Amino acid sequence: MIIIKKISWILLAIASISSVSANSDISSFCDPCQSKKIDECDDCYEISMKKPYKQGYEICEDVLPIAYNAPANIDICRGVDINISASFIFWQKLSDQLDLGRSVTTSSDPQRYKAIKFSSEYEPGFKVGLGFHFNHDNWQIFAQYTRLHQLEKTTYHPSPVEQGNFVSSWFITKPGTISFDDISSDGVRARWKMNLDKIDLELSRPLYAGTHLIISPLVGASNHWFYQTYDFSLEENTLPQHIFIKNDSWAFGPRLGIDTKWILYKRFSFFLVGSMSLMFAENDVSGFGNEDAVSFEMDKIQKLILRDVEELQIGFSWNSYFTNDKWYMNISLAYEAQRYSHTNYMSYYSQISEVDSKQVRPGDTFLHGLTLSARFDF
Repeated sequence: MIIIKKISWILLAIASISSVSANSDISSFCDPCQSKKIDECDDCYEISMKKPYKQGYEICEDVLPIAYNAPANIDICRGVDINISASFIFWQKLSDQLDLGRSVTTSSDPQRYKAIKFSSEYEPGFKVGLGFHFNHDNWQIFAQYTRLHQLEKTTYHPSPVEQGNFVSSWFITKPGTISFDDISSDGVRARWKMNLDKIDLELSRPLYAGTHLIISPLVGASNHWFYQTYDFSLEENTLPQHIFIKNDSWAFGPRLGIDTKWILYKRFSFFLVGSMSLMFAENDVSGFGNEDAVSFEMDKIQKLILRDVEELQIGFSWNSYFTNDKWYMNISLAYEAQRYSHTNYMSYYSQISEVDSKQVRPGDTFLHGLTLSARFDF
């Protein structure tokens, strides 16, 4: 009986050892289970990487550490990290020291004085841009070209039933007044041509400053060219009075600014962009004319100055990723305003021709209007 019990225990031990050995052999010959690889363009990829937000969209308050400015650049899947943009602009150009002159009506009591203003209209233009995103610390570079070429005209016709005089400071050899009766039916005519070509280059890093707020500090350089002419003419007793002045200008300097974006609802956003430049600029002024049958030329004057430029853009946009984050589109509509200081030296000669003139004050150029833009990232 004792021998039978011992044999039973021995057989049980052998069976246990054999079972363990068999399991060990099976695991050694079987391949380990492979986890399912998720494509990086799949919507589940960011979740699998424990990234609970999509760059460029709003985030939850507890997603990231408060002290870290997380990148907010557009994150394209397997793309070349390039963006292109195009804008249609519908702007009005304004400038100081373009007015034709003043009139005084002597047939009324009291006499009536009136400033003859130069008027301008809204005209079309365009912008085109190209950007690239760097992997290093999520910086991006963007270059943009702006073109706005316009020609404006203003004509003043004195009243045929009133008596008075017209006075203008544009004349060089013919100071004084001209009677209404002596001005031909064509009136007093002024033409202002202004061509602006501008290139901006900026380096920026979009980052989250709040759950629905993205800011992008930017630094770069700006370069622009102004080509302006002013053509002023009238006929006095069939005698032409005419003056033509040209002002060429270029400027180059650093540009600083900030781009802010408030994410509202359903991919709609409100944005505000502001920038300022301090630029070295050159103005070349020259011209010619014919007054009282006397022809003359004005030698070129060169003025070297520092020019400040301020820019403001405010508007709304809509944006979205498409095709599993393989490309991105942004459409925006904004009001834009720009100021360029010391751009109009066309009245230089007429100002220094005055006996009591002590200082020549150049005019500034102002641009404002609507900007419709589209941007594509891929």
